[in-house]
Amino acid sequence: MGKPQYNLIFLALLIIVRPDHAMANELSVPKQNEEMQQDMILGLWINGVDQHQDAMLTIFEQKKYIECSVLQANFMDIEKFQQLAQMGIPYCLISQPDIVVEEDIDSQLLKINIPTRYMQSQHIQNTEIQMPELPGLGGFLNYDAFYQEGDYSKQANAVADLGLFWKNTFFSNGHIFRKNYQNSDDDFQNNTRLNTSLIIEFPKKLTTLQLGDNVSTNTGLSQSYYFGGFRWGTNFTSRPDFVYWNTPSFKGSALVPSTIDLIINGNKAYNSRINPGEFNIDSNINFRGLGSAEMVVQDIMGNKTVQNVPIFVSERLLKKGLTDYSLSSGKLRYNYSEQSDDYREWFGSAYFRRGITDITTLGAVADYSHDLKSTGLLWSQYLYKLGLLEINSAYSDSQKGDGYTVSTEFKRDKDQYSLGLKAQYYSSDFRMLGMEDLKDQFLPERESLIYLSKSGIPVFENLSFTYVEQNYRKGTDRDDQRIFSLRSSRSLFDNLSMSVGVSYDAESHDNHRVDLSLSYRFDDKHAAYFNQTDSDSSNLTFVKNTSNAVGLDYAIGAGRANEQNTGNVATRVKTKAGDLDLQYLQTGNNNSYSATFHGALTWLGHSVDLTKSVNNGFSLVQVTNSPNVDVYRNDLFIGKTNKHGEIFVHDLIAYTNQHLSFDENQLQIEDKVIAARKTIMPLNKRGYIVEFPVVHTREVDFKLVDLAGQALPSGSQITVDGNQADIYPVGSDNLVTIYGLTEGQHKLNVQVSSNQTCTVDFSLDTDETSNVPLQLVCK
Repeated sequence: MGKPQYNLIFLALLIIVRPDHAMANELSVPKQNEEMQQDMILGLWINGVDQHQDAMLTIFEQKKYIECSVLQANFMDIEKFQQLAQMGIPYCLISQPDIVVEEDIDSQLLKINIPTRYMQSQHIQNTEIQMPELPGLGGFLNYDAFYQEGDYSKQANAVADLGLFWKNTFFSNGHIFRKNYQNSDDDFQNNTRLNTSLIIEFPKKLTTLQLGDNVSTNTGLSQSYYFGGFRWGTNFTSRPDFVYWNTPSFKGSALVPSTIDLIINGNKAYNSRINPGEFNIDSNINFRGLGSAEMVVQDIMGNKTVQNVPIFVSERLLKKGLTDYSLSSGKLRYNYSEQSDDYREWFGSAYFRRGITDITTLGAVADYSHDLKSTGLLWSQYLYKLGLLEINSAYSDSQKGDGYTVSTEFKRDKDQYSLGLKAQYYSSDFRMLGMEDLKDQFLPERESLIYLSKSGIPVFENLSFTYVEQNYRKGTDRDDQRIFSLRSSRSLFDNLSMSVGVSYDAESHDNHRVDLSLSYRFDDKHAAYFNQTDSDSSNLTFVKNTSNAVGLDYAIGAGRANEQNTGNVATRVKTKAGDLDLQYLQTGNNNSYSATFHGALTWLGHSVDLTKSVNNGFSLVQVTNSPNVDVYRNDLFIGKTNKHGEIFVHDLIAYTNQHLSFDENQLQIEDKVIAARKTIMPLNKRGYIVEFPVVHTREVDFKLVDLAGQALPSGSQITVDGNQADIYPVGSDNLVTIYGLTEGQHKLNVQVSSNQTCTVDFSLDTDETSNVPLQLVCK
């Protein structure tokens, strides 16, 4: 380790060159105290770990300094050290009360124990937000056609939904067309515009602007309503890639490089490596409810520390400092599916929630229209080691008078059981936006909910209890309800499971029900289901259902209900151009049948095709000029490419990584492909062109001759386009076969002998095929 000769050289340099200045927060060496300075080079150990490097130690005025660059390379924050400048090189003071310095002169070692407060802090995030790709111009026309005929009714309807997109902008327009045959001259038919809207997403800001027809934000205090206008707000609650709830962060420190394991209720949930120093880890763990976490830190020397931390995770608690909001204004819309333009009173609405701390989230709601003014407060609070408490209240001022509502809810979710309690009260004059004239028919005076579920119970395995109560004011046409229900479910044998349930309405004593359900899975495609109730109703159904995008699914059932025999047959024919559902039902002597087709006309790039309905993101996969090749979405077979090497792939989930691939083993052996698998993150209902370039090559037989027309001797070695990895020798028949040649210009380098070479330049057209060897002159 020691190098004494370096010390002499360094001292000589110090005599020749002495710095007269110091860097910021550095001390310079005074000239009159040079005789008090000592320098040496020693092998460095930090916190008991050999760093496998030497370091310069300087002793000045009985204080010890070490090169700052060495400390910085070992994760130290050199801004926390007093520094000394020598020859423009900063040295950090290590003579501190909390730093232990040991010099082993015999072994030429410097051993330093440095506490974590001098080290660089690190904030580790388990996942980072990824930005989705923005698509080019494209569009689709979804259509659903439905027809039903039977002993009681005959009807037909169709729904058309137009979607156009470009970049982060999406336009949609939907219509429904109905015809109801009444077996008279007064047959009913109409068409209704369902929606027209323009959506602009801002993925980096986690927000969305929607113009036109909208649905209100669910605030927890009011019912949802339709309106025409604008809505601007955050969208992260619908983005599966963004963790907005209060996932716990774990803090600690390590003196040396270590690994950390996070164990939740006995299951490993997270693992990471950490550098020396203090750390703060945002786990983003996939866990909900109450739990116990063990943070296990093990350093490279095998030392282990374990810290137990109680945790609580709920999607109702926003991360500290995160704000969820929505602002909207326009006209309320009524009779949504019946009338195209029933827009009435103007209104404005605001919704706001913010994570105050990791255990407290507060919010507010305000609505305004000509007939209604209302405001509300939202409070979500974690009660230590108990669960989540939510208290919401709202006040309204309308033409009917002043009103209010108050609701409280408590949730406790642990590893094997869940408990929930909820109660809400509505005053008689409380009103919400979008409610029609007879409001008191829609809102009860009081409603309550109690549920309890437990797993791992002997014999019962899973047991759940639910109690629902609704009390209406006198004078309404609604009946009070007090419904108790108890259900048990368990696995009986491999692939066989059972569920038994009992329900009872205490307000209507004759309204009770007992049911038994059995299900058996033969394999991942076939299953059988049996249901029996105490009212002599039973049914047995055999089902075939696959996740494949193309194929045939079906269900066949028979049973008995209301003292009549029943039967049903249903099938779904899944094709690349859409899905056809056929169903036949029979009850006693009555029967009905129906047919529904779901499909789309899709346009993307230069391709237009009949495809499946567009309900999520989709892509046009292009495997260059490669027909009949298997294509996969997330390793699930979708279908084969058409004659142009293209196929539309549907159901790409927005804001998640979606993997598209094809079977490269089905290409010609001469074909070359750079990648057979690609990953994209789509936006919802947007289309993406995913290209898999395939270079079609061919093998060619050559006969090379010299300027005199004589064939080059066998054994001559040939390389193509400077690629020394592949060498092609001339055979005994004076011919050479070269594989993988692409269309265009090529150059052959020929080593005829140890002192003789020549070259050939030629152009190849891959569309030209010939069984005659290509003769070329080597110059």
